[in-house]
Amino acid sequence: MSEMLGEAKTTPETPSPKAASLVAAQIRKQIVLGELAEGDLLPSEAEMVKRLGVSRPTLRQAFRILETEHLITVQRGARGGTTVLRPSIKLASRYLSDLLRYRVTTLGDVLAARLMIEPAVVELLARRRDDAAIEALKLAVREQRAAEDDDTSLLNSAEQFHVRLVELAGNPVLAQYCKLINYLIRGQIRRLPAREDAALTLGADEAHDKLLELLAAGAAHAAAEHWREHLSDVHARLAELLDLNSRLDPPD
Repeated sequence: MSEMLGEAKTTPETPSPKAASLVAAQIRKQIVLGELAEGDLLPSEAEMVKRLGVSRPTLRQAFRILETEHLITVQRGARGGTTVLRPSIKLASRYLSDLLRYRVTTLGDVLAARLMIEPAVVELLARRRDDAAIEALKLAVREQRAAEDDDTSLLNSAEQFHVRLVELAGNPVLAQYCKLINYLIRGQIRRLPAREDAALTLGADEAHDKLLELLAAGAAHAAAEHWREHLSDVHARLAELLDLNSRLDPPD
């Protein structure tokens, strides 16, 4: 197992929300830094209490904090234990989507963000002319065509093309933003009747093929403009089916 937890600076004798938060922060830090890996078992409660110098109630309160954040899972009983989980992109997306809805974010806002990010990424990839990146996108297009007989799979594969596109730029921050954007868009599209949502992918594979040609040629400006036009066309179709100015609906 990864290196065990170090000693805490506080030694409360009674349950303390502040002490519990400090203990949770210490364990959280080790998880996000990879010092505690997914699947690792934490020491027994008695051992943790001794090492951290806190009371059992404080330790249990810290564990409740981390359970709520889905960073650990606690199985109680004689054969129980505390297992480390990895941070979840899906859970982070849910939290951020809740925050955006609270701030009265609209689908139009989300689409505008995609229009700011993806053409810039496309221009960057065209300037790089990275053969491996182009091959990865070709594979994504083949997967999209293989899913043409299944509307749900087709929508998912089309979405994954957008995600893969941004991931290949190599910036993890943009990649996570892209996943959030597609998560939010998907949540709205799933409220459409099946045949209507399928219409959103019409011509997508041809647009993707054209993009690949421009990337391979290193035509940065033309590739960015092509992708901007493609996104604008998709957004216009969405505007015919959904109210872009209404607040985002919560995901199912």
